[in-house]
Amino acid sequence: MIRLYSCIILFSLGVFAQENAYLRVSSTLQECYENGYLLEKDNRLPHTLNTLIAIIEKIENVESLNLDARSLAVSIMHRFRQDGIVKIPSVPKKSRVLPYMVDEQGEKYLQILRFIPENSPVLPYDVITDIERCTLHFMLSSSIEMYERGDEGTECRHTDNAYRNARSVSSNHSGNSESDIHDDVETLTPEQIDVITNHKNGVTEDAIDPNALYPELPPNHPEIARVLARPPTSRCPVENGVVKTNWGPVSAGPVIAGIAAGLQPETVKISTVLRNESPEKRSNISDISLDNRWIATVAGDLAEVALLQGPMYETVSVGVNGNWNSSFLPRWYFLKTNEKLEFTTAEIRGDLDGLILANEIDSLYQKIPTLRLSQILDMYYSAHGLFNSSIRACNRGTTFKEVVPRSMMIEQAYAASLVVKEYYRTATMHDDVIEAFATQAVDELSTYVSSSMSKDLSCQDTDTGHFNDVIQTAVDLTIILDTSWTFDLIQPILANILDKLKVNRFTSQYTIINGHDGSIMMNTTSNILNFGHYNITNYRNVSAGFDFAKSLDKLLNMQREKLNYERSTLGNAKSDVILVIPHATTISDSDHAYCMDQLKKMREQVPDAKLLILSYGQTDRWASFVTDSTTDLFSTSTSDVQGTISNLISRIRQVPQRLINTQCGADYSVVGDRPNSFFDYVQPSTTVLYRLHPNYFFSRDSGYTATIKIEGSGWGDLKVCTTRQLMNIKEIADASISCTSINSNTHTISFSCGEAEYIHLCPPMYLSITANSSIRNFQCTDTKACRFPHMIKYTVSYDNLVCVSSASISMLNAIVLIISMIYILL
Repeated sequence: MIRLYSCIILFSLGVFAQENAYLRVSSTLQECYENGYLLEKDNRLPHTLNTLIAIIEKIENVESLNLDARSLAVSIMHRFRQDGIVKIPSVPKKSRVLPYMVDEQGEKYLQILRFIPENSPVLPYDVITDIERCTLHFMLSSSIEMYERGDEGTECRHTDNAYRNARSVSSNHSGNSESDIHDDVETLTPEQIDVITNHKNGVTEDAIDPNALYPELPPNHPEIARVLARPPTSRCPVENGVVKTNWGPVSAGPVIAGIAAGLQPETVKISTVLRNESPEKRSNISDISLDNRWIATVAGDLAEVALLQGPMYETVSVGVNGNWNSSFLPRWYFLKTNEKLEFTTAEIRGDLDGLILANEIDSLYQKIPTLRLSQILDMYYSAHGLFNSSIRACNRGTTFKEVVPRSMMIEQAYAASLVVKEYYRTATMHDDVIEAFATQAVDELSTYVSSSMSKDLSCQDTDTGHFNDVIQTAVDLTIILDTSWTFDLIQPILANILDKLKVNRFTSQYTIINGHDGSIMMNTTSNILNFGHYNITNYRNVSAGFDFAKSLDKLLNMQREKLNYERSTLGNAKSDVILVIPHATTISDSDHAYCMDQLKKMREQVPDAKLLILSYGQTDRWASFVTDSTTDLFSTSTSDVQGTISNLISRIRQVPQRLINTQCGADYSVVGDRPNSFFDYVQPSTTVLYRLHPNYFFSRDSGYTATIKIEGSGWGDLKVCTTRQLMNIKEIADASISCTSINSNTHTISFSCGEAEYIHLCPPMYLSITANSSIRNFQCTDTKACRFPHMIKYTVSYDNLVCVSSASISMLNAIVLIISMIYILL
């Protein structure tokens, strides 16, 4: 009841003062429309889920803000989202004149903001960069660019081509590069107006049409001229506010709004909102309440369908699909039709996800006050789900049908329609007609979700395909890039690799080296946004070509520096993967021999490094450089990039994380007495793979034994498995694999090289740690160390490790041989 009255007070104390200001572009968002560089979609960051999460994480990590999930979700809604921003085609470009305004869709969003108020603005203007600000705005803000752009001949038959060239921003196209939609005078087509005026469908017979009281306008009337002067409508309009996920394009705004509403739920009596209505009408609707979780998601868009389509068509329709301009760099989302766009398929997904999260999040937040907004999104859009495999994007359709009663949906859609109807320029309708239209919209949505969204990635495919993150990956990826690749070809390849790796501070990091001269193109970073900022201008400034020998020289120096740096770290490290991406370069015989020698040195001195090659076209000339050409060599082309990259990522995930002796360094000589121990975290239903190379436990002493100890934290059950063969987690029943369970106890593993005379004859020690699927607590609350609150902590320590390498043993053998020869000669 307190929440009910507090919301009424907010409505009464002048929240409506926002209305006039909201009819224009917010002052904090105007830079995204005034600055031509920021307005051009191809200059913004890709509209991927990982980009959205990375931007939110960047805001969360500003320590001075100290925002919880509720405050951040509400602040992001108020600061960065503004629906319905449309270009006014009749307004010419002029200095200090912004030809954009807000249409009815934006006014509907204003009503949503009233139900999810922000106490006071808390986000500083420059908390993120200008490109990040505008990318976030266009990711969250729904609008449709209706008018022709000039590219319909290619884009309207576009089918998600990863190698689509960047859209032209030349002078002959720049005039239509902005968000072209309805103007501020007329938002209905002449045909729609004719339907309303002449009651062709018979639905609005009882309504009073104010247009009927006036004679038709003459052909030379200015209003008629304005309608006729509009640009033609595009066959494939652009929908803004959409984010690419593995489970279909999603309108991100309703997802954030649903979380915000769920964290501060409000239920408001409609009679208190519609204060200007007659006492009789207010009495008739006195029993109707509107839940802010509903108007922020499903009910808001159902109301739009009921009010705009209901009076004009015999039947209402929901769900319009589209295609991205690129699978790897999605920035443009083209709809497949220009009719009945009130509730697109992307909006349906976003609304369902937002409502599901709204219903779950408050109870979870009570249990986990440290839960972050980025964590909510990261878990829900994953194979594992939000602490529950039933609460995940692949299951949205089933969850929606099971937990959302039809009667409640109708009630909320009707209530939302009553609230927003005065903001739509449509026919005047009695309340019972509005309720009937709302019911039609609800039934159409239910049918569409059941029958037409079945092509979305299913939970079964999620659990069995490339999307299932069974292995908890942590990779240090070094990319050696042949810079003779053109930017428009290599950019989507690199973007897809980094996106599929889910680069972030808890998992993976990457470095990009110029394959021509060995210079650093991008310093080591765990932020995927950094690559998004790397543009064609940066690429043109690097020297072009490929010199594999020079690149390996640089790489070997970097690897040695890394080993020396690890003397000051803990006893583990990320998987070490080097990915070489040549284009069409050949290698001379002399360079080939030199490269083979350098790779031999690297495998001796940096044995944990795994070299993979992604070649354009034929791969034969690169086969000799990798350990196994059947698993470590990949070929790509412009026609089959998606499958190749998926296979590459699967291979990278199989590379174990490193267990190391921190006393060794690059020269494998013992320095210091730093203890070799570390603690780590594993997510339920996932496995962490480790490998300890014999460089750290090889000895010819028959009595020598090394040990590894794994100690549980008591947070949950863990299964610890070891083997001396390369481990396949799908075949844990293999007789060579030994497993045991721990919780708060310690498991000790003793091992050696046995009778192996040479280090290359001694197999590594493989270790896996798996957390079961049951979730009992949420103790992993340190957001600097824990990716998710339900991760389980464990500690790994070593005893009696050594420092040897093939190179040092070879050198020692050579010295012994020389001394022996000298002794014999003497």
